[in-house]
Amino acid sequence: MTGEEYNRNVDLWADSAYRFARRCCNDDECCRDAVQDAFASLWEHRRGVDADKGKQWLMSTVHNRLMSLLRHEQSATRAAENSPPPRMVEPDVGFDLREAIERALQSLPSVQRQCLQLCDVEGYHYKEIGNILNLSDQQVQVYIFRARVALRKKLKEYQI
Repeated sequence: MTGEEYNRNVDLWADSAYRFARRCCNDDECCRDAVQDAFASLWEHRRGVDADKGKQWLMSTVHNRLMSLLRHEQSATRAAENSPPPRMVEPDVGFDLREAIERALQSLPSVQRQCLQLCDVEGYHYKEIGNILNLSDQQVQVYIFRARVALRKKLKEYQI
């Protein structure tokens, strides 16, 4: 990948990488750090990354960086507090559709939420998602199916 191709990747995929990071983690600072680290890593490895695979490589790097940050944060938090993780708060009666969808998405397990984000929002195919998240095509299909079923069930509970 040349410097020009790298700059094109930054222009094309920065927003997409941030949206993906945001879906994986609710901490803006953590998301920005992960995306910035991924682009820095892409720059360092640009000679070994094919320009056509830049987005996939970038998303995979963002995912790996976020998982590393989250694991470190969770272990530090649990060690300090020695308490169970917080529970999801049920929505109030007067909430809008976007808020209901967001809450339903947040109730999904992380890997299902990530697969769904990459497939339905970012437009990746199962094979590409599998490469990004280090999963098989069949695992990706199962996670997306289960995520959609869980979303339907949760939205029905919200009477939507």
